[in-house]
Amino acid sequence: MIPASFDYVAPPTLPEAVAELVKHGQEAKVLAGGHSLIPLMKLRLSTPSFLVDLGRISNLNYIREEDGHIAIGALTSHHDIEFSDLLKQKLSLLTSAATQIGDPQVRNRGTIGGAAAHADPFGDFPACLLALDAEFKLVGPTGERSVAAKDFFIDTFTSALEPNEILREIRIATPPPGSRATYLKFSRRSQDWAIVAVAAQVRVTGHTFVRRRNGRPKAPIPRRT
Repeated sequence: MIPASFDYVAPPTLPEAVAELVKHGQEAKVLAGGHSLIPLMKLRLSTPSFLVDLGRISNLNYIREEDGHIAIGALTSHHDIEFSDLLKQKLSLLTSAATQIGDPQVRNRGTIGGAAAHADPFGDFPACLLALDAEFKLVGPTGERSVAAKDFFIDTFTSALEPNEILREIRIATPPPGSRATYLKFSRRSQDWAIVAVAAQVRVTGHTFVRRRNGRPKAPIPRRT
């Protein structure tokens, strides 16, 4: 199908993008990578009359470590997350999930901010961001506010983002030594949407021994927190 008609703007700065959202209200939608919004528009399940494209805002694509946190810009692509040396070392849960998202074309265009804002329970990143206790930086007409992942994801396709707000950054505390993580999902086809997915982040803090009934010790079992 063909989307309903709409107007389009690609502001060069974040304040200008927020101003466009304020100006057009409920009729406006934010466009990041477009892999969630465009299919909905083609099916006319979403019919915004105004699109605010964030693609020209150059300072929303980054991965860096600062003040004991990993900061990820909202426009950072799945591809950049998949191949980030910093994330492979410090947040392997995200790189593991990124490798299982769609195909190379999707990973090159899709963004972590768009995936989070879409709040699809069958998506790969929301579960990981919840497991990592991520913090979301949201920018609106009155300034910036922070929302924890547990409060950001409200319901299916529903997040804490207000209509005139834009997700700027995702911050995750750098895991302490001994941390381990994994992301597993079951889907109909390789790289498809998850039917069931599990994200886990744990920390190995030591070992304890469990004895058999005959008194012989078992192998040490790591304690996890």
